[in-house]
Amino acid sequence: MIYKYAFFEQNIIMKTVKGTSFFDKQSTKIKQYPYINQDMGCDILIVGGGIEGATLNFYLSKARNCILVDANRLGTGSTSIATALLEFQLDDFASDLKTLSKEEIVEVYKIGKQSLIEIENFLNTYGNHCHHARKSTFLYSNRLRDIKKLKDEFVFRKQNGFDCQFFDQTTNPFGFEIKAGIYDANGGAEFDPYMFEKQMIENASNQNSIFENTKIVKIRQNGKKVFCYTNYGNVIVANKVIVATGFDTELLDDYAKELMKMQISYSIVTERIKDLYLYDKALLQDCLDNYHYLRVLPDNRIIFGGEDTKFGKKIDEKTAIKKYNSLLTELAKLLGYKAEQIEVEFAFCGLFASTDNNLGIVGESKNKNIMYFLSCGANGIINTFCGVKIIDDILCGRKNNMEKLFSPLRGLKK
Repeated sequence: MIYKYAFFEQNIIMKTVKGTSFFDKQSTKIKQYPYINQDMGCDILIVGGGIEGATLNFYLSKARNCILVDANRLGTGSTSIATALLEFQLDDFASDLKTLSKEEIVEVYKIGKQSLIEIENFLNTYGNHCHHARKSTFLYSNRLRDIKKLKDEFVFRKQNGFDCQFFDQTTNPFGFEIKAGIYDANGGAEFDPYMFEKQMIENASNQNSIFENTKIVKIRQNGKKVFCYTNYGNVIVANKVIVATGFDTELLDDYAKELMKMQISYSIVTERIKDLYLYDKALLQDCLDNYHYLRVLPDNRIIFGGEDTKFGKKIDEKTAIKKYNSLLTELAKLLGYKAEQIEVEFAFCGLFASTDNNLGIVGESKNKNIMYFLSCGANGIINTFCGVKIIDDILCGRKNNMEKLFSPLRGLKK
């Protein structure tokens, strides 16, 4: 049906997210942590408790004195609306990434593959409580003009050791029309992002140093120490501060903000639908200008998203409702249904950011004691695991070849 989305205003979590998200409504809540009500000190302060900050905190706190703070309830920002299609591929074709060399693109692809393994390693140790599953990926188009680009991307991957298949109209194994597509039998994974964050948070070594509902309102350097002031008037003194606030950019320097192209992405989640075998073969993504992506959930719901728009000053309700209905129409076409045959139960949208090279913003700012840890692009969760290694290497004084590609300073003139 063409949906009215009367529930739209029920759950406004923060300014970067709007709508009623699916995962935090369905999941067991992250246990509640206190807010900060006294002055504190630490080696490393991580500001931001989304999936990025939670993952970074899990690994860094094993050997370091870390404090993690979030301005809201943990996991209720962009993490709660992440669709969690975990893929090693980037937003753009390799041929369109003009700021990266072919060798760098290959290395980024390899790191993406390794990140999928790192996620599995974590869950093998702590248990798979987030419905994680390895999945195939299928990048496709039903437009003639995209055939060459898809073919070129396929050849690039094959020549550089990535096992994949090229399908056209005659070899298409799916139940919907394509002109061309790239199928990777081991190219991705999926999970419940809220539950994955819950596992990262609740298995971290520093349980007594995790705080929520504590907003950092000001950061100041004084000598070798960094002073971070909270909304309650307390101060946290740290040797290093890592800003991992996702798409809330209040604490970022302008040169870091300028790297981020802010957009709004929209998603709908259907009621359970029967006979989705052909669509559950892989994580699906088309390469239209207003691209779409699809994953089938374990209970046979569909998450369908995309239709991105540029972000202005706020998330507009009328635009969101229009986009939800557009998504419903496109999903119906894909499934061979009429729109009124599909029941939409959840609809939500939120900010995300892309960058020119499709990579995150990770590393030292102009002030070496203040670092950024911001995952950008459609595969931001994959970026997160690469970013953890970059941050750890910087803290240990080790060289990391990816550091310059992710650097917050990469947009500055030399």
